[in-house]
Amino acid sequence: MPEIDVLKSAEFRAQLPRVLRDAQAGQPALIEQYNRPVAAVISTSDFWLLQYVKARATQENPMQAPIRLAISNISGGEGKTTLARELAFALSGRGYKVALFDLDPQASLTKGLGLHTSADAPAMRPESTVTAVFRTDQPGALPAPIHIRGVDVWPANDSLGEAEGILMGDFTRVENLRLAVDDLLEKNPYDVVIFDCKPQRTNFLAASIAAADHIILPVSGMKGVENTDQIAKLLRTVKPYSPKIALRLIVPNRMKAQTRHHKNLLAFLDENYRQFAPISRPVRDSTAVVGSAAESRESVVQHAPNSDVAGDFQAVADDLLSVLEIGA
Repeated sequence: MPEIDVLKSAEFRAQLPRVLRDAQAGQPALIEQYNRPVAAVISTSDFWLLQYVKARATQENPMQAPIRLAISNISGGEGKTTLARELAFALSGRGYKVALFDLDPQASLTKGLGLHTSADAPAMRPESTVTAVFRTDQPGALPAPIHIRGVDVWPANDSLGEAEGILMGDFTRVENLRLAVDDLLEKNPYDVVIFDCKPQRTNFLAASIAAADHIILPVSGMKGVENTDQIAKLLRTVKPYSPKIALRLIVPNRMKAQTRHHKNLLAFLDENYRQFAPISRPVRDSTAVVGSAAESRESVVQHAPNSDVAGDFQAVADDLLSVLEIGA
């Protein structure tokens, strides 16, 4: 642990640039006034760790068993990655220990968290992904995650294409990821495991869904509901590996409330899909806030916690916990 830099309040302002640089590098500073500590400067990673510990200590309704969620839609562009990220950080902020898996070779989640910033970044290495669990009949252990702002992340990169190829030739390994996560959960007390799945119906998507128990379906337009029959077929395919698997929640995403298209979409979902799964409160379209968070490589719920769209994501988290009969 680095030695704490102790500063008098009178000298703090003059040394602020240096103190901030040191904090970013992991060197904390303690500010004193009249020989009594009044404030501290710490890194953002330490800040989020403290937030997690605080929330965990005050959590009244811990989960009895790990919740395994696949965020999936056969169609692309429905906001799967954004929803996966926001649910992960919203639940982490409430004190739940969250594991977040990027299972899309495009790696949008990984890139959005700033983990592909250089060619030699750990998240760029093939061994950092889940690919290895498919290379043998019996899966090996998952790699160590990358911890970022209170959430453990298993990143994606181009090497996930190898996993796709393996499963195309040998579907018997479709259960390998689930078995590897089973082993992970025996050793680590995660409350929530979230899988950000790729679009398009492939064997690798089947393996991703087989690792989960619950499907969350984000929908941003009519295209997003046109392929739900494909999701139903996938669920039947993976049922032998995940007996509890089912569609649990439909999330209207990127909604522009005043447009006829989205009014019609919400009415269509209510009339035709509520019989299959509950429909959450909608998430509004907010390009400015989401874009600003993306530039900062942060989730919206952490970057702009008081924004309307952050409130929408928190409401979806509430709806999810309610559907799963877990105290929020």
